[in-house]
Amino acid sequence: MLKFEIVSSRTVEGDEKKFVAYMLQARRDNKESKVYELYDPDPANVERRYTHFLDLYNGLKKECPVLLNNVSFPRKMMVGNFDPNLISTRCAAFEVLLDLISNESRLRDAPASITFFQDIELIEAKRLMNEEKFDQALSVLETSFKLLNKVYTDRSRVVLSALCRIVACAGASGGALAGPVERWAQLALRRYEAVSDSDLLLIYIPLLYTCISIWETLGRDKSKLVDELNDLRKRGMKVDSVPSLMEAVDNLNTNV
Repeated sequence: MLKFEIVSSRTVEGDEKKFVAYMLQARRDNKESKVYELYDPDPANVERRYTHFLDLYNGLKKECPVLLNNVSFPRKMMVGNFDPNLISTRCAAFEVLLDLISNESRLRDAPASITFFQDIELIEAKRLMNEEKFDQALSVLETSFKLLNKVYTDRSRVVLSALCRIVACAGASGGALAGPVERWAQLALRRYEAVSDSDLLLIYIPLLYTCISIWETLGRDKSKLVDELNDLRKRGMKVDSVPSLMEAVDNLNTNV
């Protein structure tokens, strides 16, 4: 059972002005009975601002207007944004919207929701990678994957994209992150065993090449991965002169 909760808030002194950051927690709780609920022991936690929730609401109103007919949203205030009562009211409104999303797949799969759950961390990770701060980027990408893996199915485009981007970060680091990323690479290969979507398969071959590189760096046996590439070649798939894994993931449309 997907559950969202605003667990805390804090005032942040930004570069231009201060704002309130809301800690959003996503969990997969198990409902054992009507009186007993087993909480997710490893929830995902990310921060979002009021403007992020406003963009989510406005986007869903445009994309799925009927589903949001009975949902109201707190208006933007010019002053008083740090008043505890206003923050509490906003938290409650955010949770109402998120509860609706958790119970309605059409809302979860809407582009506005994917943007809300994915883009903030993705933009930050790309900035860090451009600055060659790959270890910091890896931490952000792991947080992103943890959240998206709570919200969407294991083999959805958005989740596989996030997972492959973690592996791609190791490739971009020149092997420096091969050790920490090995478990993610193994998970990505397992997830791809049941994938048949032609678009998703476009990043499978770059994934194999990146995993081969990671295996080589760590001194692992890469023969199975090489055999898989050769088998794909025999089946007529283009396995030479393919883009890097990061480029392939960037080119993938992550809409579910």
